[in-house]
Amino acid sequence: MVKNVPYREKEVVKEDFNKLEDYDAKRDMYYFHRRLKRLLKELPLDKKIKILDFGGGSGLFSLELKKRGYTNLHLIDLSPVQVKQALEKGLKNVHCGDEDHAIKTFKKNYFDFIFMCDVIEHLEKPANTLLKIREVLSPNGKLFLTYPNPLWVPVLNVLGNIGLKLKGKDNKIYLLRLMRKLRKSFKLVIYEGHMLISKIPKPLLKIFEGVEEVLPNKLKRRICLLNIAILRKL
Repeated sequence: MVKNVPYREKEVVKEDFNKLEDYDAKRDMYYFHRRLKRLLKELPLDKKIKILDFGGGSGLFSLELKKRGYTNLHLIDLSPVQVKQALEKGLKNVHCGDEDHAIKTFKKNYFDFIFMCDVIEHLEKPANTLLKIREVLSPNGKLFLTYPNPLWVPVLNVLGNIGLKLKGKDNKIYLLRLMRKLRKSFKLVIYEGHMLISKIPKPLLKIFEGVEEVLPNKLKRRICLLNIAILRKL
């Protein structure tokens, strides 16, 4: 049986990300591009859809969507330091706040698509936050989530503590257990495992990508570094 892991308080998470004044410089860009590639695959072709980048940090994902012609983008993040970095990229519609700020700022059913890239593992109360965010998602709208496989979270935390990666991914997200709290509000339509390894030479990454392609998804969900889920609003 999986033990409950206490999630960090919101103000602690905010302080951690306020310290990351050079967030982009410390990113694992291979990890970033793998998430971006999957996100772009899921986005509708209509470039005018209303999109919310929740927990968007320094705005790298929103910037890539802007480059590809998406015109109705909003970003919200808890950290003023991260919001400042997003604004410096020339992004518009950038908001500093949390899920409560979102439901006060936007009308119900406003967004067609919401994405949270490596955000849910930082949330103090993941199920509560998703239920609040649901209020600003349109009927049948999609919520796109990426988060680290809980199997690897202890290792990732150690790497963060010694400075080999960004610090802060300390919550284990067990999606199927989480969905028990959400099943009346969302339908889980996609649950995938991605990326066997990172931070090795590119030729080796290509080999691992080839191996990854032939593995069954059930196994990848268990062993890969990255989990991706898509929820549809009921």
